[in-house]
Amino acid sequence: MIRTLALVLSLTAAPLWDHPGYDAEDSHFNPAETVINAGSVGRLATKWQVKLRTADASCSGPSAPVLSGDRLVTTDMLGISAYSPADGSVRWRYDWDDRLDNDTPALAVADGLVIAANGGCNSQSDPDGKLTALDLANGQPRWTLPMDMPIGSVVVDKGIVAISGSSPSDEDAVVAHRVRDGKLLWRKPNHGTTGVSADGVLLIHATDGFGVPTGPTTAVDISTGVTRWSRDGIWKAQAASPRADRFYATDTGSNLGALDAATGAIRWIANGKSSELIAADGQRVYRADGRDVEALHAGTGASLWKTRLTGDAGQPVRAADLLYAGSTVLRAADGGRVGRSYPGRVIVAGGRLYQVNGGVLGAHAR
Repeated sequence: MIRTLALVLSLTAAPLWDHPGYDAEDSHFNPAETVINAGSVGRLATKWQVKLRTADASCSGPSAPVLSGDRLVTTDMLGISAYSPADGSVRWRYDWDDRLDNDTPALAVADGLVIAANGGCNSQSDPDGKLTALDLANGQPRWTLPMDMPIGSVVVDKGIVAISGSSPSDEDAVVAHRVRDGKLLWRKPNHGTTGVSADGVLLIHATDGFGVPTGPTTAVDISTGVTRWSRDGIWKAQAASPRADRFYATDTGSNLGALDAATGAIRWIANGKSSELIAADGQRVYRADGRDVEALHAGTGASLWKTRLTGDAGQPVRAADLLYAGSTVLRAADGGRVGRSYPGRVIVAGGRLYQVNGGVLGAHAR
């Protein structure tokens, strides 16, 4: 979803990071953060840490946290828990009915609900999926939908949750449900998606029905499933621009391209720059590939800088003038290293850095 300028600049707005990638565009860019920057990141101190719940056996584990107001939500080996962003105290817990048959879900917050999309673990040939909506305030289930197909991707936008998945025993499909009550709105058989919405426009691709993309690539309205445009070829969206005017997508030839979200026109192609780890801030597109983190010009796709890390790079996250690259903190403008490392999954909002690493959830601030 597009964050309006009024929301971004509002001093009274509660800190927000309500999708794993910050927004439905999966931009991994928080334009509202100003407190933690290159001048202050070196002065961060740990404010609190909590150990996430463990079990002797489970197929679930820690996820990237999401934040909405006074609820910081993440998963563990037993289920889903919400914590106070201020001190790490537990607000509520939701336990799996069977921890041996629930894998780690993707989370998002919308309309006062925590949407969890996950699947089972006990079948390789015919796995199932599940959508669960929990009350953000107290963790009570509001609705649950079992799915015949596993859930491979999920995005929440415009009050809609759109999922896709495939298995050897299930027909590929992109399916949309209403967030507030789980009502089925539309279904596209023999299609897949990667879970990126550009202000309500969803990029999907045709498949052979069993997980093999065939094309064409189509943009549809997330609320109705109605086609906006279609083009030949297979393009999989990895992120969209914060203004939701471009998809940053990969093709079958290891290339990264910028597609106009309104028309499907290709604005640029960066040959050999394919990556599923993309962030975008309107000026630059950041990609991680092995140990390298690279910034491309958002308008042309030209390489601006590349930094090689000592270990594998993770999902880039952009906030203030910094880029968090899985562990190493870099200056967004030139890729220079700044401050200490924060390994694991991080989100940055409201002057705090929240981190999930090695089964520990923590908060860092000045």
